[in-house]
Amino acid sequence: MGLMDSIKKTATSVAGEVKEAASAVGSEAGKAGRVAQAQMKLKSLQGEVGDAEKELGQAAYGLAETAQLQVPALEAAVAKVREAKAAVAAKEAEIAAIKAEGETAAADAPADAAATAPAVSAPAGETAPPSGDSTQMPGT
Repeated sequence: MGLMDSIKKTATSVAGEVKEAASAVGSEAGKAGRVAQAQMKLKSLQGEVGDAEKELGQAAYGLAETAQLQVPALEAAVAKVREAKAAVAAKEAEIAAIKAEGETAAADAPADAAATAPAVSAPAGETAPPSGDSTQMPGT
């Protein structure tokens, strides 16, 4: 066997190994893509489950509020929802009262501002012009 045959044999062997490695990498990349796609679908399905559970809970709460559903195991959860809704209503009323105060204060502000406005004084080191003659320039 000559030197060229030896080089050719080695090159063919290396090329085969590279081809196998590339195939393995491609296979792993394809697998990773399929896993990512399946994970995205799983997240979507989990979201659907959460939405269905929320809908079920709202329906059960509505039935419990109208006394059409009386299940002792749900009483604590129903009470918790009632308390949370009462807290929300109280906070909404507080916000409305605060806004009403602001509107009342804003309506009263122009009249009060003129009556309570402090006198404007000249900056330190300067004198204010004599009252009634604000057009006279100093030194004229």
